[in-house]
Amino acid sequence: MPSLVVIKLALLASIAAGISVGLLAWRERPKPGSVPLVLLMAAQSWWSAALIFQVQAASLEAKLFFIDISWVGVTLLPVAWLLFVLEYGGYNEYTTRRHVAGIMLVPAITIFLVLTNDYHQLVYRGLEIIERNGATMVSRTPAVWFWVIAAYTYLLGLLGLIPMLDLVTSQVRSFRNQSVALLLGLFAPLVTNLLFLFGYLPTAGIDPTPVAFTVSGTACLFALTRFELFGSSPTPIRHARRALYKQMQEGAIVLDTHDTVVDMNDEAASVLQTTREEALGRNLNDVSPDLLSIGGSAGNHVFNPPKNTRSYDVSESQLTDIHDRTIGRIITLHDISDLFRMQQRLEVLHRVFRHNIRTNIQVILGHAGHLATHNSQQKADILKQNAIEIEETGEKVRNIIDVFEEGRKDRENLRLHAILRECVDATARSYPDVTVEYDPGPEDIVVDSLFDIVCSNVIENAAQHNSSSEPWVRVGVEPGEETVTVQVADNGPGIESHELALVEEGTETPLKHGSGFGLALTAWGADIAGGSVAFESDSSGTCVTLEMPVAGRR
Repeated sequence: MPSLVVIKLALLASIAAGISVGLLAWRERPKPGSVPLVLLMAAQSWWSAALIFQVQAASLEAKLFFIDISWVGVTLLPVAWLLFVLEYGGYNEYTTRRHVAGIMLVPAITIFLVLTNDYHQLVYRGLEIIERNGATMVSRTPAVWFWVIAAYTYLLGLLGLIPMLDLVTSQVRSFRNQSVALLLGLFAPLVTNLLFLFGYLPTAGIDPTPVAFTVSGTACLFALTRFELFGSSPTPIRHARRALYKQMQEGAIVLDTHDTVVDMNDEAASVLQTTREEALGRNLNDVSPDLLSIGGSAGNHVFNPPKNTRSYDVSESQLTDIHDRTIGRIITLHDISDLFRMQQRLEVLHRVFRHNIRTNIQVILGHAGHLATHNSQQKADILKQNAIEIEETGEKVRNIIDVFEEGRKDRENLRLHAILRECVDATARSYPDVTVEYDPGPEDIVVDSLFDIVCSNVIENAAQHNSSSEPWVRVGVEPGEETVTVQVADNGPGIESHELALVEEGTETPLKHGSGFGLALTAWGADIAGGSVAFESDSSGTCVTLEMPVAGRR
């Protein structure tokens, strides 16, 4: 057994190192890990100081007293170590009050049992007085709970190893150095305590673990000053990865090899119209069978969720472990709705424009040949009418392009009443034979200025294509809290079903051409402005319902 002088000097060095590290860590508050490190150093210093007083005590009662109070440091030390490692490694979700209370339960019971040991002897069963080198030592025989708290201490110590071992292989050099220093500070007291518990150290009943704290304190001091323990911390790594995963614009779903959803971000949950809590642990076939079938297909990778107007490009990435074994896959959902819609709109524009222009040109060429040999006013009128239609088609295309350009800009808001008033008056002037009625509703509702083009197009079309003997157009407004509804009704001939199908399906085929761009301009403009449009039409007339988000009231 080393002399008591050597032991006390080592303990004093341990206390000095603990206080130094504690003060440096205290200055780093509130950086993650700083407060637990202060508690860790306080616990080891407390244990070391209690051992010094135990050795110095003259009476048996005093020695037993200092043995009992040393348990405060003994039980707090593994708790502080685990909390420090969790905060340092970025596992802050396990350091909430609820978790800390759970971790502290066994130490609290231990303190209670130590103070009441004389009544139950669950911590110690016996007492032995040992005389060595002229000094009196006290050795107590461990009982059941002593081994419980010993196992608990080692459990917390080993749990703290998990994030530390991960950092030992970090690509960041400072993290590797920090973790190696901290692990050295952990293993020194652990090994010493194990050797003492199994009787391999001739210490005459004195637990020499606090002596090993000299190594721990020195290692922590080195990590603080040499490797900038709190100046270069790995704490943000896990949070950053999680934040990036949660905040990424694309939806991401993590599946295991059995297609069980093991993780997903909020965007993916929104796309699948579910929540993470509902989806996690379920098979993807139960959450979204359509997406699962698309993921396994070779060609079509566009996912259109049910009851959703948006489209998503689906891509997959295999997940492998360090042995190159497939352990799952990640499905990524990239919103291509705007691109998809733009492509559809360009296809519609191209085909309708080409069809209408080609038809008009063919009519002009045919009748021009007739006019070359016959002086016919009727043919001349037909030529003029087709030329006008070409001009109108060009004007509609220009309006649509204007809507697309406006959709990419920051637009101002306008009072809906002013928009409708101007549209109604302009239509009444252009089509004096049509009775235009207007029920204005509230005059303080403000909407996106893009609805100016949409409303103008709807009201003008209602009057322009109304072939009734007594044509009329009625414009009404129904206000709501978040949206406002504008209805434009007429008693015209109605809209052809294939024209409505063109707008509702958003696609154009060679066999299904739209005769004009009015409906497309209405539907696309409302969509770009964040609204929607619905058509009800038969041979007795048409009712167009525009629903617009209210941008404010003034």
